[in-house]
Amino acid sequence: MTVFKTFLHILNKNKVTVIIYTMMLLIFGATNMQNSENNMTFTLDKPDIMIINEDKNGFLTKDLVKYLNKNANVIKVKENIDDSLFYREVNYIVYIPENFSDDMKKHLNPKIDIKSTGDYQASLAEMILSKYLKVAKVYINSYNDNDEIIKNINKTINLNSNTKIISKLDSTNLERVSFYYNFASYSLLAILIFIIGTILSTFNDIKIKKRIIISSM
Repeated sequence: MTVFKTFLHILNKNKVTVIIYTMMLLIFGATNMQNSENNMTFTLDKPDIMIINEDKNGFLTKDLVKYLNKNANVIKVKENIDDSLFYREVNYIVYIPENFSDDMKKHLNPKIDIKSTGDYQASLAEMILSKYLKVAKVYINSYNDNDEIIKNINKTINLNSNTKIISKLDSTNLERVSFYYNFASYSLLAILIFIIGTILSTFNDIKIKKRIIISSM
């Protein structure tokens, strides 16, 4: 009980410093939480791709290149392509073969060669390309007129769906509370270290040390 009272006495003596320290940590925590809330918005990240086009006049190729320009950052073709890929100047390289559009129309399934960095942006570029090719195959099998094929492809790939999440829980407030308490654990730990350090440093004072040693004698 005597030790407990001593702890409270030392803490009470330094209460102003502890309160100031606590308020500073709370202010830093609140400021950090507000900054993090501003960064919680989703931003679409377009992959950097390079297109090697050997079928410049193909009706399907023109529309494919237009689609890729809309959904990705198309980088100008450079002399050393492999170096651009190695240094991450591009994430995805698309090689469109000669007569690609005509071969697609003839159902020959021409292959588009690709090179990628293998990261998430390369995967995103692959999803963008695959989406177009799958839709194109469907309409090539359904229509003969080139203009009709392109019209239906663009109509399909430009469709957007609105998603609404219905939940009884306010996820926004839950995210704020969880983030605040995650940061608060560091603040509480810092305050505890400060308080315990202050008390221990008081007991380590040379005069108090001698008094504790002599008391047992």
